[in-house]
Amino acid sequence: MTTPSPPSEEQRRAARNAASRAAFTLARDAGARIVRRPAFRGALTTVPDVEPLAGLHAARQLELAARHAAGGYIRDAREGGLSWHDIGTALGLTPGGDRQQAGETVAEAAFTYAAGNPDTDHARRYGRSVTWTCRTCDKAISDHGLVSGPGDDEKGHAAGCQRLAAAIATWDAETDAFDADWEAGQ
Repeated sequence: MTTPSPPSEEQRRAARNAASRAAFTLARDAGARIVRRPAFRGALTTVPDVEPLAGLHAARQLELAARHAAGGYIRDAREGGLSWHDIGTALGLTPGGDRQQAGETVAEAAFTYAAGNPDTDHARRYGRSVTWTCRTCDKAISDHGLVSGPGDDEKGHAAGCQRLAAAIATWDAETDAFDADWEAGQ
């Protein structure tokens, strides 16, 4: 896997411009009235735009569509064997960065981004999960994040699934290393 580098200012600007153009096009194509607004605050020149509420509505539609697309890529990443930490790193998440990034680690922030905020009535009542298909055992997996280890958190693997066995071995090794470090510090 290629780990994406943090976006440059040029990449962020290009993404913002693409989103603005898409919102304008979506609103215009839906019949929004075209208005003129200053090119920037205090400018004497004007540029065409859509009326603010139509643009806002279109931008929200794009935001929801982008989250849906991100969810598809997250599912693909889990199916491809990538960890929640890998996903969080690719998303540029930070633990507790906002209400959609709850958790103490990048991996937990990624799971929250994918599965939703843990502090909702639905999450407390039914739990949170992300569904994907294991490419090793070809079973639908209900992934509950990073709670008790892959053996408990990835429900649905076939008996003897090699991917699950490898994930459990990795989890156990990391837990043993953490425990050893903790014991050494006592």
